Order: sequence, then structure tokens, then C-alpha cells
Amino acid sequence: MKRHAILYILVCTLLMVSCNSYEKDKQIKADLTIKAKEDVNFAGVNFTVKNLDVKIWGNCPTYKSKMAILQKLGTIHVIKHIDDQLAIGPLYLGQDHDLKLLADSLLAKHPESWAVITDQNVILKGNVKEKQLPKLLEAIHQQIPERALINQTTVN
Repeated sequence: MKRHAILYILVCTLLMVSCNSYEKDKQIKADLTIKAKEDVNFAGVNFTVKNLDVKIWGNCPTYKSKMAILQKLGTIHVIKHIDDQLAIGPLYLGQDHDLKLLADSLLAKHPESWAVITDQNVILKGNVKEKQLPKLLEAIHQQIPERALINQTTVN
């Protein structure tokens, strides 16, 4: 009987920790989304958050802009690790940049997801909680109706 009680407590504790981690991941992603809206250095960058680890990739036009991004990430003290896959390369900011910011705002509560905007499409990638996916797809379709929505996410 004692074993069952200990096992039950252990499982509950693990569930609480994983839920807490997911909530913190959501907060980090929301914070990064705000920073990306306010800072042009984030223009060619995508990011996801999982278990307090941030994966960041894309192009920065200069080394200085890359360092500015990493410095801002360093101000978020709950981040455990930054997987920096940023490259220095050309960056073109067209009208799709505003749509990318809008899509990122809609994805702010989904820490493991990101969007790719093309001339014709909004491509949703990464992982999204199964219960949240229909509402997310509807919101993206309503906010960006002029582009076809392609869902390439996996659900968890």
C-alpha cells in the first residue's frame, strides 16, 4: 500500500512539474514574441521553447544584430539553455514581415510552434496541443485570410 501511495505522489509531482514547465515555456515564448515585435534585429528569426530551453534560428544581417538578440535572451533568467543556430546573412523585409509578426503573435501561447509566411501560404510548423489546434487554426485563418493555411504541426 505504501508503494502505491509513494508512486502516486511521484506521478502527481512529475505532472505538476511538467505542467509548470509548459506554463513557463508559454511565458518565455510570449516574452520573446513581444521582444521580436519591438526589435528589428529579430526580423529574420524563429524561435521555440521547450522545457525552458530556447531554440533560435534564422538570419541576422550583422554580427552586432545577432549579439543584440542573444543579449536580450540573456535577460530572461528562467531560460536554462539557448540553442543558437542564428546565421549572419542577407535579410529582406517585405510586406510579409507584418504578416509574420501577426502570425507570431497568434502563436505566442504555443511555445513549440512557428509560422513560415510565403507569397501564397501561412505554413504552421512545430508542435501544438491537440485541444488548442482547432482554435489556433481558426484564429490564423481569420487574421490572415488572404493566404492559404497549411498545417504541418504535430499534436501532443
